[in-house]
Amino acid sequence: MSTAKKLRRLHAAQRQLETNARIVEHDKRHLRSAYGEECQMTGRRRHASCLALRASINDRVSKLEQHFIDPDGVPGHEWYKHALIGPGPWTDASFQAFPGLAAALDTGDKGIVRQREKSIADIIYEAAWFLREV
Repeated sequence: MSTAKKLRRLHAAQRQLETNARIVEHDKRHLRSAYGEECQMTGRRRHASCLALRASINDRVSKLEQHFIDPDGVPGHEWYKHALIGPGPWTDASFQAFPGLAAALDTGDKGIVRQREKSIADIIYEAAWFLREV
């Protein structure tokens, strides 16, 4: 069985993030179709609803990146905290997707791989749910 097939938790988290990102896109389309680009309308209630929805979308999009921070950092580069992209394992000049997971895979230790996968999946789930909560 390939490593990719074994990373089910990570794939499920990714799917949840994609689903919740679609909800934000839906909200954005609704904002444009119902209220127009600039929330310019005469009714105060409608204007307030438009501004609230726009603020919610902006808040979700602008703060999403903060949810990809791994407090433990990338193994071997603990100062680097981003869970989705970071320094490659051999040089700080190259970049690696899921650097903590890549570092764990390099060890060959299944326990470390499972722990890093869970940690990264939890981070992605947190980001996904943030998109729905705001």
